[in-house]
Amino acid sequence: MKLSSIRSRILIFLIPLLFVVWGVFSAIVYNMTEEELYETHDAQAFQLVSAIAQLEGDTISPKHLDDHHELNDYFVVIRDGDGNDLYKSSDQVQLPQYLRPGAQEIEHEGDSWVIWNFPGEKTDRQYIIGIVFDEAIELADQTVATVSIPLGLVLVFSIIATVFIVKRGLRPLTTLSETLQTREPESLGKLTTEKQADELVPIVNSLNMLFDKIEDYLAREQRFIDDAAHEIRTPLTVVKAQCQVIERDALDDATRLRFDNIIEGVDRATHLAAKLLEHARAGQDAHKEITEHDLLPVLQESLAQQAHAALDKNVELQLLQSEHVAAVVDPEDLGAVLGNLIGNAIRHTPSDGEVIVVLERGDDHIQLSVEDSGPGVPEKYREKVFERFFRMPGQSSSGAGLGLSITQTLCRRNGIEISLGKSERLGGACFMLKLKK
Repeated sequence: MKLSSIRSRILIFLIPLLFVVWGVFSAIVYNMTEEELYETHDAQAFQLVSAIAQLEGDTISPKHLDDHHELNDYFVVIRDGDGNDLYKSSDQVQLPQYLRPGAQEIEHEGDSWVIWNFPGEKTDRQYIIGIVFDEAIELADQTVATVSIPLGLVLVFSIIATVFIVKRGLRPLTTLSETLQTREPESLGKLTTEKQADELVPIVNSLNMLFDKIEDYLAREQRFIDDAAHEIRTPLTVVKAQCQVIERDALDDATRLRFDNIIEGVDRATHLAAKLLEHARAGQDAHKEITEHDLLPVLQESLAQQAHAALDKNVELQLLQSEHVAAVVDPEDLGAVLGNLIGNAIRHTPSDGEVIVVLERGDDHIQLSVEDSGPGVPEKYREKVFERFFRMPGQSSSGAGLGLSITQTLCRRNGIEISLGKSERLGGACFMLKLKK
């Protein structure tokens, strides 16, 4: 039978278990109580039968009883009207000469006895039966024990079985939870409702609706970013072009300086807009299929793109250990990461300085390092530099403060570990990238 409901999965095992537990528990209690009562009744019956046999001039032997019967815990006495013992099953208890009718307690050699005296109605005889008081308490204790011990065992078994059954019944929920935990953040595909428990189908459908809404939202945001890139850059480009076509020689020095400031401001605004859009795209475009690629062409292209900036500052830019090495990474993302790191190193390296890119093989990873001979980054700022718009105190660079934040986002998307330290070779900053083989 197919159990498509969590409730059914639990009840189909739990209800039969409870019946089985009840049946086993009842059988155990019945057998233990029956055995204890049989022992007590056997001892009492033997005393009564012994009294009857002696009145008939006969005796009986207790050999037909089990060894564990406590015959000395009971006695029977028959007296005449003068208090003389006509029959006495045991001499271990000395009864008073006079006993009132009914139940009473007496002490004998440290033991408490409960005595019942029944006067005869047709004769003056007294029929006396006694039992050790401790035996009555023991009988009650044993009766309680026959119930409590099995009950405790059954309780422990029931708890263990219930935990197992509930865990088994909730397995579909655990499976769904594990599926969601192992999903990549960018994975927005629909969850299947096949083989799902009835109670989980509405949850799965709601999650699928949520995934659809998120995917639609991301698509609309991506369209906005693309539109914004065009709408922002176009007017800035027009403003800069209009300023550049003005005949500078016809302007006085003060006006020429103002136009230079305008162009510089437009360049900063264009750079900031480009970085903002680049940052947004880095966080949005997470659906790329990342496969293994050769790193050397990406490194060479990144160095070539930054060569002009290095020449302007007379900074030596070189790649150490140039060999073909493959790693699991998106080449466009890695190119953007290296472009940001190399450009950042050139900007913070003084003239006649040096910037190197080092490629090293590890046992299970590839390490890329971008090192410079600049002032480096104090240890207390090495985590903060990856925050958006963060700039170190006293820094004169005109950057937007987004380059390293974009770099970190791209690294996370590609499973690259990025860290910042001090270069042992050049003494400046050292950005280290660990890529998966």
